[in-house]
Amino acid sequence: MARVNIIDYITIASAGNATDFGNLIATVQAAASCSNSTRNITGGGEESAGVDRIQYVTIASTGNATDFGDLTIAQANHCSGSSTTRGLWAGGIQWAVGDTNVISYVTIASTGNATDFGDATSTAEHPAGASSNTRFLRGGGMSSSNVIDYVTIASTGNATDFGDLTVGRGRLSATSNKDTYAVFIGGYNSNVIDYVTMASTGNASDWGDCDANVQHAGALSNNHGGL
Repeated sequence: MARVNIIDYITIASAGNATDFGNLIATVQAAASCSNSTRNITGGGEESAGVDRIQYVTIASTGNATDFGDLTIAQANHCSGSSTTRGLWAGGIQWAVGDTNVISYVTIASTGNATDFGDATSTAEHPAGASSNTRFLRGGGMSSSNVIDYVTIASTGNATDFGDLTVGRGRLSATSNKDTYAVFIGGYNSNVIDYVTMASTGNASDWGDCDANVQHAGALSNNHGGL
């Protein structure tokens, strides 16, 4: 599978094919993106090796990405989430080291290098992230992790256990309606969709199924924003 630098977009309220937005700084895979209503930020990933680059675009316009700063480590196969103020990245693999539990963050409205936030409760490659304006949740990961943990975005510190997914899996995707639900979708050999109420803690509940097994997908919602 070839790496690409393509950014495209859709208008969520309508149906139709995606439109070209611009290009990332370099071809990359296994990166993670987060956003507020103004900026979409992409951090890390794999180019010829793992990278710590953070880059961004302004959502209301089109054009190529601009350098933002660097993550605290070269990180890939990780997940991300955001409030209106902060963007966070968690877990995945630290290039040439192994699975990591590192969480880092930036202030979205500015540019600059990421700052250490704390640690996730476990190491996991290919988890999924979802967030409200208050909490960032990380769920799942290889190999067959069912762990969900969370942090309070406005503070810093280590993650706290939230509960368990209905089925442990990695390579899943996640999104949220920003205020109420986080939804975890698909994954390795999985068509499962499950959800949690973000303001509480507890195990996930079954939502339904995708029409086929799906992995390495991306998800977004119009209450969350992003590309």
